[in-house]
Amino acid sequence: MFEPNFTKMKPKYILMLTMCVLSLHSCVSLKKFKDLDSDFARITSVKDSLNLVHNDLELFNTELNASVFRLSLRSSSLENDTILLGKEFRRKSRAYDDLTNSYEVLMKNNSTTMAKQASENKDLMERLGQMEVGLEEREIAIKSRELEVANLNDLLKQKDANLTSLKSSVAKALLGFKGEGLTVEQRKGKLYVSLENSLLFSSGSWRVSTKGKDAITELSKVLAGQTDLQILVEGHTDNVPYNGSGLVKDNWDLSVMRATSIVKILSNNKGLNSLNITAAGKGPYSPLVENDSPENRAMNRRIEIILSPNMDALMNLLE
Repeated sequence: MFEPNFTKMKPKYILMLTMCVLSLHSCVSLKKFKDLDSDFARITSVKDSLNLVHNDLELFNTELNASVFRLSLRSSSLENDTILLGKEFRRKSRAYDDLTNSYEVLMKNNSTTMAKQASENKDLMERLGQMEVGLEEREIAIKSRELEVANLNDLLKQKDANLTSLKSSVAKALLGFKGEGLTVEQRKGKLYVSLENSLLFSSGSWRVSTKGKDAITELSKVLAGQTDLQILVEGHTDNVPYNGSGLVKDNWDLSVMRATSIVKILSNNKGLNSLNITAAGKGPYSPLVENDSPENRAMNRRIEIILSPNMDALMNLLE
């Protein structure tokens, strides 16, 4: 039995149909009218349900489009990364393809040409084999280098952490001498402990004062056991000429003698390896400030103890 599809009918047509049914009320039984009315209600309900499904599908489609857009952006990012990482590989691959194409062209030549080119073909095949091996070796070398770089970064981080920890220990050990011309600074991967001569020596002397010995002794306790630390003791003077007699005649000699005096005190600590300690004299040639006032000249008259971590592990990685 044919049933009308009311879901595709426009409301005005449904209204007209209803009016027709009412006009023919005398010809249609009450039961038939109720059946039609029930069918109309059912169809209207189905239509509303379909509208809800349609709205849900539109919303789902919008979400899918947004997901596709995000995935497209991610795909573009990954594609750019792949282009950068694979640049060298593609260049080798193109060279490999060129050689392969050359080989295929040669294979199409007649037997006479092939006989003449047999030696060259053999060389080409060997080169192709070498390139394949070279590509594999290059990939292995890249992975090995990436691992070395990671290890290098770890060593650098560890070195910086150790130096920061050492700076804290040194500053704590010398806290009692703060304000007496003593500074502790970390720069360029090294630790600089600077002590003005007013804390260590009398004017023109290289004999360390009692307070200076105390400061150097406290420092040696912190440095004891630091087997991977290089210790450079530098003596510095101002530019006022030193006129002495005997072994110490000028500022050069005086700066060396003062540095050596500090090294001897450090060496009294058996926990320090004397092979890791070096004395150097800079004289007046490495001033911190201009020697244009008594205060500035006092700053330039100093001992600098430069603590450098052992870089052997880093150098081995770089080599």
